[in-house]
Amino acid sequence: MTSADTDDSSGARRGAHPTIDDVARLAGVSKGTVSHVISGRVPVAPATRAQVEEAIATLDYRPAETARSLTARKRPADPDGRLQASVPRLTAVGFLSVDYTASLDRLPEREERRLAATIGKSIGGPAANVAAIAAGIGSPFPIAASLITAIGLDQDSDWATAELAHRRVDLIIPRDRRNGRLNRALVLVEADGRRTIISEPSSLAAVDVDRFIETTDPQGLRWCMHLEGYHVAPHIERIARARQKGFRTSMQATGLPEDWLAAHADDVFNLFDVVVLHRETLRQMTGAPDGIDRGLSWIAQRAAKAASDGSPWPELVVVTLGADGAAAIVRGGSILTAPSPRTQIVDATGAGDAFVGCLLATWLNDCPIDLSLRLACVAGSLQVTQFGAQEMRPTAAQLLQHIEAGAYGFAGAEPEKRS
Repeated sequence: MTSADTDDSSGARRGAHPTIDDVARLAGVSKGTVSHVISGRVPVAPATRAQVEEAIATLDYRPAETARSLTARKRPADPDGRLQASVPRLTAVGFLSVDYTASLDRLPEREERRLAATIGKSIGGPAANVAAIAAGIGSPFPIAASLITAIGLDQDSDWATAELAHRRVDLIIPRDRRNGRLNRALVLVEADGRRTIISEPSSLAAVDVDRFIETTDPQGLRWCMHLEGYHVAPHIERIARARQKGFRTSMQATGLPEDWLAAHADDVFNLFDVVVLHRETLRQMTGAPDGIDRGLSWIAQRAAKAASDGSPWPELVVVTLGADGAAAIVRGGSILTAPSPRTQIVDATGAGDAFVGCLLATWLNDCPIDLSLRLACVAGSLQVTQFGAQEMRPTAAQLLQHIEAGAYGFAGAEPEKRS
């Protein structure tokens, strides 16, 4: 044995990549305990978790096998068997990405080189963001969150998997179909919070929604399947099957092709229980009049008609209005609105996803719609105060505290209601 192969004081072999055994040895725990800390699927005492996390940081351990352990082949139908049936489930559908966020005073001109104040690495992808935010809300709105996605064989895939496991998001990936690498995105954030996103096409396998629907029984559970806009069109026909099996369904407009929505608005309203649109997508819908108020009234009229004749219609249609907050049209045609708290915008990336994650977590826990809308607006506004789409993951206690304290000017006030 050479000197390069001997153990150093941390317990790892010099010149070799640290292993899970090295982490367990340094932390003074079993390998199984380390695995539980990494996956987040089994409770670990806080002091023990701290020991393991310290050992991971000391060794700079990269859990390359974590992703493999969370494949669909090993996934139980229940994403977290420890949870009672009363805890709602949220399964989001979409691709993961690794975002590199650069903070700039302004975008560079052609042929110009500029220095970034910071360049950070974070997880991206609307569905992943929604799942992470929903999973972090907690009591009294607990959620068992999972993500149907595809990952690669690269270190970024393993890193993202471990990060999501730490955030209590279970991954459901295609069986025996790992290839390529996680796609990356450059996010250029200007001083006023505006962002420019440059992404690359994915080289990963397709997201396998069919197998999940076929092998999962949601009966007796309050289980919602959520689609980011990029995956609504390719999976729209599967949503009908999901509903037949007992899933509740939701979608958001982020990534939804403009021309597709214009042609398939009726399908969207017929197949989803919750539909989240932007003010821009509202204008794109065939038949929608110009102007936000007129557009909201148009949806409300359709909702009222559907309720009167018993035709399919979402339980909730939400239109996000940016700095103006959000509006929700409930089945029957009433319109509720909530303001957006005024915050200093650092990075607007993921604000809509934070809104949706909070909205779904509270809605699935039977929170009153007016309160759900307020909490979601707070979550979206808090998100813009940090760089990265998942770096601000507020808890229910924090969100409720903001409302109760009146910090944003609407505590104790009823949301506007229009009919």
